[in-house]
Formats: sequence, structure tokens, C-alpha cells
Amino acid sequence: MERLTRWLSAHPLSVVWAVALVSVMAALTLFDPVTQTLRLQVDPSIERLLPAENADREVLERVRLQFGETDPVLLAVGFDTVYSADSIARIDALTQRLAALPGVRQVLSLANAPNALAEGDEIEISSFAVQARESPQRVQDFATQVAANPLYHGTLVSDDGRYAAFAITLEGVDEIQFRAARYGGQIRALAQELTGSSEIWITGSSVVKAETTDAILRTLRFTLPAITLLVVVLLFLAYRDLRAVLLATLAISLALLWTLASAVLLRMPINLVTAIVPPLVITLGLSYAVHLLAEFFEHDHAQASRAMRSERVLRRVGMGLLLSGGTTIAGFLALMPGALPAIREFAILSSLGVAYSTLLMLGFLPGALSLAGTRRHRPPLAEAYFVRAAHRLAGFDLKWRNWIIAIALLSIPIDLYFISQIRVGTEYIKSFEPDARVRLDYEAINQHFNGASVVSVLIETHVNDALTDPALIAEVEQLQLWLQQQPEVGAVASYVDYLKLINRNLNEGDPAYYAIPETQAAVKQLLVFGGSEDIRRVIDSRFRTALVTLRITVDDSIGITDFVARTEQRLRQMKPPLNGQVTGTPVLATRTVNAIASGQLSSLAIASVAIWAMLALLFTSARAALLAMLPNLLPVALYFSILGALDITLNPTTSLIACIVLGIAVDDTIHYLARFNADARARASETDAVKHALAGVLRPVTLTLVALCLGFLIFTGSELQNQVQFGLLSAATLLIAWIADITLTPALSSKLRVVTLWDILRLDLGQSPQHTIPLLSGLSLRQARVFALMSQVEKLPAGSRVIRQGDYARDIYVVIDGKLEAWVERAEGRKALSTMVRGAVMGEAGYFGQRRTASVDALTEVRLLRFDSQDLERLRLRYPRIAAVIFRNLNRIQAERLARATAMLP
Repeated sequence: MERLTRWLSAHPLSVVWAVALVSVMAALTLFDPVTQTLRLQVDPSIERLLPAENADREVLERVRLQFGETDPVLLAVGFDTVYSADSIARIDALTQRLAALPGVRQVLSLANAPNALAEGDEIEISSFAVQARESPQRVQDFATQVAANPLYHGTLVSDDGRYAAFAITLEGVDEIQFRAARYGGQIRALAQELTGSSEIWITGSSVVKAETTDAILRTLRFTLPAITLLVVVLLFLAYRDLRAVLLATLAISLALLWTLASAVLLRMPINLVTAIVPPLVITLGLSYAVHLLAEFFEHDHAQASRAMRSERVLRRVGMGLLLSGGTTIAGFLALMPGALPAIREFAILSSLGVAYSTLLMLGFLPGALSLAGTRRHRPPLAEAYFVRAAHRLAGFDLKWRNWIIAIALLSIPIDLYFISQIRVGTEYIKSFEPDARVRLDYEAINQHFNGASVVSVLIETHVNDALTDPALIAEVEQLQLWLQQQPEVGAVASYVDYLKLINRNLNEGDPAYYAIPETQAAVKQLLVFGGSEDIRRVIDSRFRTALVTLRITVDDSIGITDFVARTEQRLRQMKPPLNGQVTGTPVLATRTVNAIASGQLSSLAIASVAIWAMLALLFTSARAALLAMLPNLLPVALYFSILGALDITLNPTTSLIACIVLGIAVDDTIHYLARFNADARARASETDAVKHALAGVLRPVTLTLVALCLGFLIFTGSELQNQVQFGLLSAATLLIAWIADITLTPALSSKLRVVTLWDILRLDLGQSPQHTIPLLSGLSLRQARVFALMSQVEKLPAGSRVIRQGDYARDIYVVIDGKLEAWVERAEGRKALSTMVRGAVMGEAGYFGQRRTASVDALTEVRLLRFDSQDLERLRLRYPRIAAVIFRNLNRIQAERLARATAMLP
């Protein structure tokens, strides 16, 4: 690490050129120079957020393979009345033009829907459009005929007869192709051209997904420049150096470029979850830049060389930034075990973004600042104010320490109560603004056509001709009747309706024959010879699998979840060999949302444990790590309690906030504890260290808070309500985390001596201190360093007075390096008693309450290990095994000295 720091400081130009080369490669990966388009894909599909081998996804794919696309694009057009020859002609013309569009497999409307008419012994089966052309007077009977047909009533024509619907089934056109070809716009334009209607509504999953993609892209086009502008303005106000601001902004922008290029290389599209990654990378990069620039400008010496300046910055802030990045990455990666693809992709891209930000802040920015000749010409904004505020705040934290900790602990059971009230779910169409066209269209069709969302129930028997058994048909009919009674269901259709209609039509339209035939042979005969091609979309050719199609009026995942749960319970009551499964895009989307949101609670627990383990390794103490985690877990608990108290659902976006806040809050805690650790050791006082450390970090963490909150609040300009909600809740939770960091963290640390792994690794106690220093005998090298760090290592020049005879002092000294002389003042003058070198212990008499019996001076430059009773008590509490060995060795040294003194008596 030391060599790397020196190399980076000595070769800034090489680093800049290397970063430039990687950035050019990343840009070529992200942008296609030939087509001048982004290679990064946007995929709004909920289905592909699930694993490819997911059982629900397999069911939906099986339905599509067997019966075709079950989620058509729905078009509704308003007329003065549908039941006129002119309206029917316009509907017919639009139907034919829609069917001619590339990728359209079928268009079902009132124009081409078959209508059976019985005239004497003959039955005429033709479409409404044909009948209207041949006999315009028949149109006046269409309303009655449609009302008597459950397949058309409320589905192809609204109840009031003013709106006609078109079900457009696509084949081989996915969401990306649908958006690229602008099918929605083409369909709307054709409807306007051929009908002249002012009321045209379009909906369906493909339409909603295309609009979601456009909304995500518009949000990114707005938020990314807005957050970048925010970075520039905030950094300039904070440090008032344009070159520093531009270079920091460049570093943040390069981190984003590298992250997006990585998404292209890893073939990870931007979806509903990973859309958060780009602004997250910018905001986290901004927080790292604030800390680095604060250190860069803190000790701005004009005489310092570029290399010296960069090296000082890296030494002072490098480890803190590395640890901050490491814990944040650990938090994100902890989301991966067992996670859905969307969460796994979010974790990978976020981790890469944090890693790139950390590397650029440490490897690129210090050298670039030095090469640019950046110097502080004016004091940072409000620097003196923050120092004064920090001292007042530290006094408050120390005075009310116990109350602050007690309030934090007492809030936990309250949080747990509200957390228990959280509901998992999300709004789909209501995620758009109330006046958004896609939402208005959906709500209009939902209102006039018995629901705008299509759900299917797959009935499987695995027995040929089983579904021609009248008894089993009656079971399916009873299921339909039960479904029609559910409040979420607007319309239900299955092969049973086709069967009863065929039976009635073949019996001169007699209503008495709108029933299930009594024999299996009759059923099969009707289905084989009386059915049209459309019936193959609801029952397979071997009569073993069927599809019940439902129009539902609910769109939120909670309502769909409740309906699916009730339906699945009802399906389990069907007689063998009937087996039923609920499927469809809304069902799959809901289960995906529930899996993502519910899994976040366990993922958060894993992330917390992972971060705690890293902190325990960092602070070499599980207890210290737990104390460091408390100020970070408290905001998370408060966040979840806010969700429960305000009845905000846990959805794919709100479920990510906790992990994001946890990672950011841990960063600020690490920065504070790292400075507190150094100050506590330098000042030998935890109380003074709290004041000095808070004065050092209050300004950067506050600037970071302002930047992050403003960055997340920019999401409130999004068209999607879930992203607006994400921005507001993230900003509020970060504010809570900031309050915890400046109150609870100092209160907890005021009685805590932090020993970090980095301190242990770099502390030099000479060769084999556990063998050459008697007080450390029996300890490992790591344990010996822990004890030294719990004490104070002091360096004194030659001639320094270490101990003064006659003073009251309770410090004990251990010689690490150098030579000292102990002497006493006598009437005849100064009398030397002994010369002390490495391993010698002195001052133990004062430790036991006696005056100093001799003076000790440094004959050469010396390094001493100094500790007192408070240090030993802290050692006993945190490291009882090390303390036991130290106490044993101290007693042994005392006993040996007592034995030598006794032997000298006459």
C-alpha cells in the first residue's frame, strides 16, 4: 500500500493517460460510432426480471406456445353509437388496416366477430360487418344479439353501445420491437384516420412497457444532467476553485461512463430496478469527491511539491475512502445470494460503479489536481461556521450522551411495530402521472370494457378428451361462475361459452339450448364440427388443456395478489383430473414485484451482517463493529417504520433504499471513526477527540448530505411515481442518517478507543516485540500491536524529560527504541541510577499512587509506549485475553523488582 501510494503520487501523468485510454475504450463500447446510437438497451419487461427457469414464467410460456399471445393490445374508439351501418363500416375498415400491419397476427372486433343467425332450418354464420353490408336493417338488432353473447358483451362493445374495442394480437414482436416500430402511434393514427373519432384509447402490456421505457429514458435524460449540474454548483460553492470542480466532475462522469460500458459488456439492460444505478453512481461519487477535496484543501502549502501533496492526500484520506467503498460494495454484493436477476444486476452494476468511483478518486483525481496546479486561493465556504457548530454539537453529544443512546434504543420497539404493518406491493398504471395519456387510456378502457388487464387460468388434465366430459365441463362452468362473482373480475370467457353458444345456434337460437350437452359424444361433435378457428385459442385439439380468460379491473399488485390467492385456493377444490394455474402478464409482474420486495428484507439482513463483519475486521472488535453499526441501522429501521406508518408499500424501488442508505451512512461513520481514532491517539483523550473529529468531518458529511438529498430529490421530476417516491424517501432517510451520524455516533464513540486493522498492520514496534519486550511476553504480534494502539506511542527527542522526580502521575512507560537514564537528585548532586533500553518498564510506582521516585531523561531519540489505568480498563473490556496477559506480565515485572530490592537490603 505504501509503495502504491508513492508510485501514484510520483507518476500522475501516467495515471491520467491510463485513465484516458480506458475511458476511450469505454466510450466506444457504449456508443456505436457507425450508427451513432447507444448500445445500452432499456428493457421494461417485468417477465425477464425473473429467472429463465422460473415456474411461473414457464407456465406463461407454455400458454403462449399452446394458445398464442394472451395479452393483446386493446384499442377502443368512441362513436355516437356503434350500432349503425356507418360505424360498422368504419370498424370494419379499421380492422382490416390493423390486420395488415407487420407483426399483427389477428385483430378481433365487432366487424369480424362471427354472428350466428337462425332463419327457419338454416343457420347463417357470418360477421357483423358482412351482415350489415348485406342487410343494413339488421344493424338495429345487433345490440340485442351482442347483449346475448357473453363473449362480446362488455368486451367488443361497451355496455352503453358508444365504444367499440379491438383486440390486436401480435406475433414475434417483443417490447423492444414494439417501441422501436412505434406500434402505439401507428395504431392511434390509423384509428384517427379511419374513424375520425376524438376518443381513442390504447392499452395493453406492450403499450405500458413502451411508455415505461420512454419514461425511464426521459427521466435519465433529465436526472443525469441535472445531478451533474448540481455536482458542479455544489462543489464550486464549497471549494470555490473551478479547476478542482471540473476535475472532480470529470472523475465522477468517467465512473458513470465505465459503469454503463460494463453494463453493455455484461449484457445487462437498464430495467425498472437498474435504472437507479446511473444517478446512484453520480451521487456516491460526489460524496467521495467531497471528502477528498476537503482533505486536499485542508493543508494547502504552496511550497509542497506535487508528489508530496498527492501523497499526503492519499495517506490521509486513502484508507477511509477504500474502506468506505469496500463496505458499500459489500452491502451491494450481499444482495446477490439467491436474488432475482434484476437485483443481481443492480448489485453488480452498483458495485462496479462504486469500485470505479473509488479508484478514480484515489488514482486519478489527486494527481490530476496536482498537475492542474490547483491551489486554495480563498477559504472554503462556511469553514469557520462548521468548526464552531461542531464544537457546540460535540458538547451537546457529550453532555446528553446517555439520553441520546437511550432514545435510539427506545425507538427500536416502536419501529418494529410499524415495520410489522408494511405491505408488499406496487402500482402499475398508477405509477404514471394522473394526466399521462397511457394512464388515461387504461382507466377509460378499464371503466367501459369490464377491465383492461387480462389474466388467464390454465386448466390441464393430461388426459385426452377429458374436457369433453359433461361432468368436468360442469366443474369448469362452476369455476367460471365463481370467478364472475369476484369483485376484481369484469368478464370471464372459456370454451364452455363457445360450446353453449354453438349448441344454441345449432338449435335455431333457442335459449333453452344455451347449455352443456348431456353426452360426451355430443360435446365432442359440437367442438369438432361446430366450432370456428377461434375456439382453438381456448382449448387444444386433444381436448385435454383449456384456457379461461379473465378481464380484471384491478391494476395494483396487492389487489392482484389477493385475487390470485383466492383463485388458487378455489382451483385446489376442483375434481381430478382437473388442475388449474393462474397466469398472465399481470400475475407474473405481481409475483416478480413481491419476490423482489420481500427478498430485500433478507438481503438487507445479509448486507448488515456482511458490513458488520467487515467493520469487525477493520476495528478488530465485534463490539466496536456493533457500536459502529447502530447509527447506521437506526435510520434503516426508521425508514421501514415510515413505510408502515404512512402505508407506503414495499416495492422494487422502495425496497432498495435501505441498502443504499446503509452503504452511504456507513461511509460517513467510517470517516468519523477513522479521524476519531487518530485524534484519540494523538490527544490521549476521547473527549477532545470527539470535538476535533466532529470538527473535521461535519462540513464534508453535511455537504455530502446536501448533495445526496438534492440529487435524490431530482427524481421528483420523473414521470413515474415510483421514482418520485424513491427520491423523496431516499432524501428523508439520508437526513435521518446524517442526524444519527452527528449525534449518536459521537455519543457512542466518546468512551470507545478504536483500533483499526490498518493501524495494526502499519504500527512498527520493532522486531519481535513479544519476545524482546517483557511486558508483551506471551502475546502474538497482532495482540502486541493491539495493546500498543490501545495505549499511546510517543516519540521524544534526545534531552527530553520523561519523568520528573516527586510528581504525582499514573503513567507507565515501556521503551520501544532508544536509550534513557534514570537519576535522582541528592545533596551532593545528580546521581545516575540506571540506563534503560528496549523493553524497560518505568513509572510503575506512580501507577500505584506513589510519587515519582526518580527522574528519567532521554539520552537519544526515543519511542515510548505510555499507558495508564484507564487504558488498561478499556483493554480489559474490549480485549480481556490481552489484558490478562498484560496484568500477569506487569505483576511479574513488579515481583522481580521487589525481589531485587529485597536482595539489596543489608
